[in-house]
Formats: sequence, C-alpha cells, structure tokens
Amino acid sequence: MTRTSFLKGDTGERLKQTDVQLHPLTLPITHRTTRSPSGAKTCAWSPDNTYFAWPCGGGKVELVPWDNRENKIVLNEDILLYEDAENVTLHLDRNLQQQNEQRPTRILDGVEVVWSVAFGSGSTKGDNTLTWKHLKVDEGLLLATGHQNGNIKVWDCNTGKLLLMLKDHKDIVKSLNFAPDGSLILLSGSRDGTIKFWDLNDDGNMYKSLRGNTKWVYDTKWSPKCDMIASVGSGKTVILWDLLNNYSPSHLHGHYHDVIGCCFSPDGALLATASFDTRVILWDVYTGQSLQELCHMYPPPRPIFAAGANEFYIRGISFHPHGQMVLTINDDGYVRCWDLEEDENDPSYVVEQANALYCTFSPKGQRISVGKPQ
Repeated sequence: MTRTSFLKGDTGERLKQTDVQLHPLTLPITHRTTRSPSGAKTCAWSPDNTYFAWPCGGGKVELVPWDNRENKIVLNEDILLYEDAENVTLHLDRNLQQQNEQRPTRILDGVEVVWSVAFGSGSTKGDNTLTWKHLKVDEGLLLATGHQNGNIKVWDCNTGKLLLMLKDHKDIVKSLNFAPDGSLILLSGSRDGTIKFWDLNDDGNMYKSLRGNTKWVYDTKWSPKCDMIASVGSGKTVILWDLLNNYSPSHLHGHYHDVIGCCFSPDGALLATASFDTRVILWDVYTGQSLQELCHMYPPPRPIFAAGANEFYIRGISFHPHGQMVLTINDDGYVRCWDLEEDENDPSYVVEQANALYCTFSPKGQRISVGKPQ
C-alpha cells in the first residue's frame, strides 16, 4: 500500500513537509478485498484543482476534495464507498463544485489493482441527437483508472459512479492522460507494449493503437498543443509521435537504461525524460537534440555500468506549471527540485523522503505530492 504526503514551497523558499498525510483506509469488512495491496506509483490533481486522487490499496482510489481558497486537502469525516455501477448520464452540479463542504471524500472501488489515474473534463459532442450513447458529459469532471488486468474504468467525480469500462490492453495499464484541450480523448500506455487512443465522445471507442520498439510502455504524455505525444519504456526507449503527420515516430537516443517517466514543459518546447540510468535528459522536441542532463549520481555512470547503479534509480518526474523547475524522486531517498534558469546543474532544493515512489506538482505549483510504501 502507499501513503501520500505533501511538500510545500515555491521558488522563493525551501521545500518543507506539511502535516498532511493520506494513509491507506480501513474499510468495513463488507468492503474489504482479498486481493493484494496496490503497488501503484501514481497520483493526480484535477486540472481545476478541486480534487486529488490516489490509489489507497487494492483496487480502490481515494478521491479527496481540494480547497482552492486555502490551497489544502479538505478532510471529511464521512467517506463514501462506490463500487461498479450501471452506466449513467453525467451532468455537472455547479453548486456542488463550488461548495467544498458538499464534496465528500469518495472511495472508488475498481476491484482490480490500480496502477494509473488521470483526470479529464469537457463536453461530449451532441451533433447527432438521434444517436443514443452510454456517456453524455456536460462540462463534467471525470477520473480514469488503469488496472492490473489491462482494463480502464472511467468515473464521474461528482457522483462516484462508474461510467465506462474500456477493454483492449492485455497487461498492466501504466499510464493514462486525457488530452488537455478538453476533447475527451484518453491516451493510455501498457506493459503489453501498446499505446492506445480512446474517444469518450464515442462511448470510449478505441480508434488508434501504436506500438514502438519496446516491450513495456512505462509512461505517455500529451504535448500542451495536442499535436504530439511522448512515450517511454524499456530498452532505452524515448519516442515522439507526430499526430499531425500520420503518427510519425521520432526516436530520441541518449539514455542507457529503461526510461520510466516523461513530461512536457508547459510551453511544449521541452521534453524531460527520467531513466534508471540515474539521469534526466531535457530534449528539444522540434530537433530531437539533447539540451541538458540532470545527474543524480556523480560521476554519471557510463553505458556499460548504467544497470548497476540501482540505488540511484529515478522513480518519478514532474514539470512545474510555470516551466522553470523540474521535480524528481530517487531511490537514494531524496526529492530534488532543479531550477532550469540557473547555470549550475545541481538541484536548488533537496528534501529527504525515503522509499518514495512518485511525485507531482499541483496545478498551481504550490504543493508537491509524494507517494511512498506504508
């Protein structure tokens, strides 16, 4: 199981740990699962900063309200548990979203172990009113969960109900991302080696499947303009896919080991990739050129020794929403913040956080979530 804690700070002060920690929940005996606890390494803030989601054990995801005014978690005493349900129509209750006290903490029970989560928002297209659809969204907030058996589930954040079940992956869904343009296109990457596109405007129809030269896909990301995606995986793989040019792939070469994470800068000009070779590489997405390396081990391992530095494996990476900082989590027990505007390649802030599995900035960049085993 995992525990999620929070760090706070900005470019003007050192990072420090807050007193807010989310622990695996003890549920009533009727809701407990016999399945093994989740080994997921993921969490997510909603784009509008109203919810925080994280796998809290087994197939369950805790959906916690976030107070935008106070910039903190809203901890409710009453926790509502939602299991698989019939498909429903989703309509946004605007008053509910504006009042934190009316947004309870929810437990979404997807049964199978959760490995990835992602928020999405938008409206389904209503061009043809004669066509009946399972899913109709009117400016609603959705949560997608990727599971160990390859299934993807889409939930209504306002009601906690299951909306859609997406089936095509054959192995663990390691990565989920909604297109940032509100089109309700969902991107997924799996340990079956495939990348898939799902159209929630068409009841979640899977309309495109890509396969790179990798056995496992560890992470996938949309570019901010939705004109390309990045995928990383086993075998030193970093691929940029040009969506405007028939999904043409460009392979970026520079890592010495499996690449486990990637993220675009907010302006889409840079791609940051994190690898088990203990390095983060910043790439120019237009030329494919390596611009900078952020090293977690000195001296950096040479290619022949890259697989042996496993106490320095990088586990997570995140770009600051303003674009000037990169956050990393490392097996050496530290969270590092790198200021890209500084000439030196050393991290600007370092915080001890042993056994951390993942990290991410909040949408406003004022908080960092860090997940670790419990």
